[in-house]
Amino acid sequence: MGKLVDLGQWPLVTASQNGRLTVEEAHELNAGMVEVLARARAANQRFAVVVDQSRREAPEKGALEIVHAFWAEREAEIAAWCVGYASVVGTPALADLVENPGPGGLTVLGTVDPDAALLWAKDRLAIIEAG
Repeated sequence: MGKLVDLGQWPLVTASQNGRLTVEEAHELNAGMVEVLARARAANQRFAVVVDQSRREAPEKGALEIVHAFWAEREAEIAAWCVGYASVVGTPALADLVENPGPGGLTVLGTVDPDAALLWAKDRLAIIEAG
């Protein structure tokens, strides 16, 4: 799964996509989500995601299409297992573009504050675990 997706704090999943997203990295991000979904099903445990995109640049041609197609095919499954998806972006204007709910009804947050994103994701997990 490489450097882009980290399951070390499961069920909190962190990912990083900074710089220019390449086609190879798009496939790596998708493979990471496949692994996350498999782990969630195997453990019967929901998860939250925080993605740092604060220093993201224009993607390589075709890279975003690969990610978007993957999500379009799996949006219902992702939304069923993921309790929240926080995207850390570079500017407040970009954060304002994040729409909640996201694909498949996924609860999402756009923010410029990485600490706030982590707290939000942990709170989402705590709510599910308490419920």
